[in-house]
Amino acid sequence: MATATLNVPSGLLAISGPDNDFDEGPAVTVAVPPGEYVLEEALVRVGYDCEWSQGWVTRTDTTAVRLRVGETLATSWEMALGPDDDPRLLGENEIFGFSTDGATGCFADAGAWEPLHRLFERHLVHGEPGAGEDISDSMYLLRTRDEASGGELVAFATTGDGTYPVWVGRSADGNVAEVVVLVEGMPTVLQNGSADGAEASPA
Repeated sequence: MATATLNVPSGLLAISGPDNDFDEGPAVTVAVPPGEYVLEEALVRVGYDCEWSQGWVTRTDTTAVRLRVGETLATSWEMALGPDDDPRLLGENEIFGFSTDGATGCFADAGAWEPLHRLFERHLVHGEPGAGEDISDSMYLLRTRDEASGGELVAFATTGDGTYPVWVGRSADGNVAEVVVLVEGMPTVLQNGSADGAEASPA
């Protein structure tokens, strides 16, 4: 489901926790062609028999957020790495990614990281009018825009604090096709491959 757009005029996409100190810079960057890209959510509808409601309950959860770089779908995936990340140091089931203490991540133009991050703090932390634009009815919460460069930051909710991996999908020709952050694990019924009571809706 498409919910927003993001302008990346510098050609360098940042994926990070916007609640971190801006002096540290974004946790992860991915080179993309300069342009405006669609932001989407992956939705899963889950139905189950709830004893508290005494009946069948259906809910829709967001499991991932995605930036679509082009129309071509990814044919291969890789974990994006930060400047100090060494995959040789990872143990089994360990990940690199961005960390958050405020259950929030963001996609942003890395070329305007500092002013975008300052605007994020002014709007979300200090409530300053005009510093940002709220986004409703999705996991995407807030957009800030650097007037000098046109670069944007769009923040999204995660389901808690911690570290979230960033997955880069590449097309058959090796170009970046999409960038995905999993914000919630898939329901067990889908992990087991069963269609009973659950339906996946692609982003």
